[in-house]
Amino acid sequence: MNINYEYGLDIKDVDELIQIYHDNGWTGHDQEKVITIFNIATHVIIAKYQGKVVGFARAMSDGVFNAAIYDVMVNIVHQKQGIGQEIIRKMLTYLGELSCVHLIATTGYESFYRQLGFRKLKTGMAIYTNEKLKDEYTD
Repeated sequence: MNINYEYGLDIKDVDELIQIYHDNGWTGHDQEKVITIFNIATHVIIAKYQGKVVGFARAMSDGVFNAAIYDVMVNIVHQKQGIGQEIIRKMLTYLGELSCVHLIATTGYESFYRQLGFRKLKTGMAIYTNEKLKDEYTD
């Protein structure tokens, strides 16, 4: 499978991004929100197969010390084919030499990120305003 990787948002891809979010159970993403979060992101990678979006990730970085990777998503029919791993590898390269790259794994995907070099934090903390996410991700 020949996957092409693009580094930035093409507005024509927004509906495909939304569909991938929704197919993965993330139904709170609409056109306005997706455009906003991708335009604000400092780093974006979009994986395409035959011109169609099959995966993506976005990140925020200060360019010196820290970055955070968000929304690593792969189309359901293209999962388990190495696309997500390649998106992460490319994102880490794209982010460059930093002290720390943060990521919050969706429950059940911790081993996926562990095999790519991520480790649990000893002192990581977060504030969630959404009770469901708070219950899922915090002690």
